[in-house]
Amino acid sequence: MRRQLLWKVLGCGLAAALFCGGHMLYAEVTGTVLGTVLDPSGAAVANASVTLHNLDTGLVRRLKTSANGTYEFLSVPVGENYSVQVENAGFQTTAQTGIKLDVNQKYRADFNLKVGAFNETVEVNANAAQVDTSNTQLGDVIGDKKMTTLPLNGRSYIDLLGLQAGVVPVASDAAVNDRAVSGNGNSGQMSVNGQRESANSFLVNGGDVEESVNNGASIVPTLDSIQEFRLLTSSFNAEYGRFSGAIVNVVTKSGTNEIHGSAYEFLRNEKLDARGYFDPSRGELKRNQFGGTIGAPVVKNKLFFFGDYQGTREVAGTSTGIIPVPSQLERGGDFSDLGTTGFSPFTDPNGNPTTVRGTGSATNFPHVLSQRLGYTVKPGSNIGFPVVIRWLKPKQGFACFREQQGR
Repeated sequence: MRRQLLWKVLGCGLAAALFCGGHMLYAEVTGTVLGTVLDPSGAAVANASVTLHNLDTGLVRRLKTSANGTYEFLSVPVGENYSVQVENAGFQTTAQTGIKLDVNQKYRADFNLKVGAFNETVEVNANAAQVDTSNTQLGDVIGDKKMTTLPLNGRSYIDLLGLQAGVVPVASDAAVNDRAVSGNGNSGQMSVNGQRESANSFLVNGGDVEESVNNGASIVPTLDSIQEFRLLTSSFNAEYGRFSGAIVNVVTKSGTNEIHGSAYEFLRNEKLDARGYFDPSRGELKRNQFGGTIGAPVVKNKLFFFGDYQGTREVAGTSTGIIPVPSQLERGGDFSDLGTTGFSPFTDPNGNPTTVRGTGSATNFPHVLSQRLGYTVKPGSNIGFPVVIRWLKPKQGFACFREQQGR
């Protein structure tokens, strides 16, 4: 009985997760194709057959136009190479090809049928740009071609958020940003339309990837794995909320019916760098950023996979400037030449200058040492100071400290 009850609970939980996951995909990482079908006189054509086809993945959907000649395909995966075809008796078959569907986009494909034989086909290429009259939200979509062709230091899509109007790409001093992500990269805390840096929402494939402390992006996909991302800055649709800044919605690539992929490496070094003004030589710099992607079908027109990898290896020299180091006398315990090496002079607890050994005139320090060590210390004597060695060695969750003292 207990085992059956457990399986029922797990089954209900899995069903709820699948239901919620499907709803999230519908709301945030898909698009819509809609339009109106008219005859030559401008009248609506009812019950016309409309077919949506993706040539890359083999996706096919069909429906009939309504009484007023409208149709609408909901929850369509984003992608390129879509086509919409309309068929009706007594009219020529008409199709629009080359349609690119962006995330959260309502693409309108209207048709004006011409009278003719049913076996005649009229093919029209889709418009390169559309004015979206269905949404009130403001924003822009940046595709994979633009991301990979623009020069990016670090190759992160976060650095492209500043291309949108109203985005300030530099965080203020008041912004809380104490934890970097994705290899110490930018977490996307930028002010949008005057809002706080922590007022932005980040989504990847419909999932919330908000970092819970600073409200930055906790997951930044590699640049070559992103199909596109949409940055919404104002008047969001009903499926978005909780944030007054921007909505950053990222959609990653998927596999198709053909095997495809890419490989890359970006190299930076010090060969073309200039030497720092106070540096005796150029600092070492070796940065390799490499990786690749691959996508292929598992079951043609049904199941696909896509994977990516990126690695970063960096060695960078840091300019330390002028650093004072002890002289040969100071290494032997003679601190009489502190002024030449740039160190501050020693003082006793009363603030009086002291010396340990040498020709200095102050003798307070030997007197203080005599009181501390318990035996007489004369000026000019060679003294071995107590040495304390400490180290931390974790062992089974405990910190072990050891000390060794000597003269």
